[in-house]
Amino acid sequence: MSAQPTDDPILELRLYSVAPGRLQDMEDRVQKDLRTIFPRHGVRPHGSWSMIAGPASPLFVYLTPWRHMMERSKCWAGFYSDPAWAEARTRTNAGSELVESYEIMFLRAVRDWAPTPTADCPIVEMVIQSVTIGQAPAVREEVLHTTVPTLEAAGATVLGAYDILSGRPLPSMVFFIGWQDMEQRAAALSQLDQRLNAPRAGGKTQLLGRAEQYLMRSVPVDWA
Repeated sequence: MSAQPTDDPILELRLYSVAPGRLQDMEDRVQKDLRTIFPRHGVRPHGSWSMIAGPASPLFVYLTPWRHMMERSKCWAGFYSDPAWAEARTRTNAGSELVESYEIMFLRAVRDWAPTPTADCPIVEMVIQSVTIGQAPAVREEVLHTTVPTLEAAGATVLGAYDILSGRPLPSMVFFIGWQDMEQRAAALSQLDQRLNAPRAGGKTQLLGRAEQYLMRSVPVDWA
C-alpha cells in the first residue's frame, strides 16, 4: 500500500506575459472559462491580477495554494487533459497565442494569505525582494515585527508574505500589499522607510537587496 502524502503547504505564483493589446482577452478567459474549469480540477487561486505598472507589461498574475506538490501535480494533470480547456484555449487564442511566456515560482508562507474583499484593495502591490545571503531568518523577523505592523498601522492591508523556494535567484521573498489609492501607498511607504532606517542597537546589517515592484488591479473571479 502506497504511503499517503503528508501536508507540506506551498503556493504557486504564476506570471503570464500576455500578447500586446490582449490583456482584456486574458481577463475574459479567466473570468468566463477558467472560472468553471479550474475548480473542476481543484485549482482555486487566492487571487488574480492585471498589472498596471511594473517591469514587464502586459502581465497577468495569479497565486494558488496547494497542500503539497502531489496535489498540485494531480490537479494540473487533470486540467491540461480536460477537453473543455483545449476548446477554451483554442477559442480564446483566436488565431494567435494569448500568452507569450510565463514564469512559475513556488512559495512558502511567512505571513499567510488574508482573504480581503476586492473593493477594500483596488490596488495590489506585488514586491519581489532579494535577500542578503545568510540573513533570511533576520528578514522574517523584520517582516513580522516591523514591516507588517508599520504598513497595517498606516492603513495598508498586508495580504501575504512568502519565502520564494524556486523560480528566482535565492534567497528572495515576495509580498502582496493592498492599497486604497496611491496617496495612501505613498504615506505608508514613507513611514516604513523611516522605521527601517531608524538607528538600531549594535549597528545595522544589510538585509535586503534589489526589489521589483508591480502595481496591479484585482480581476475578481467567483471560483465556483
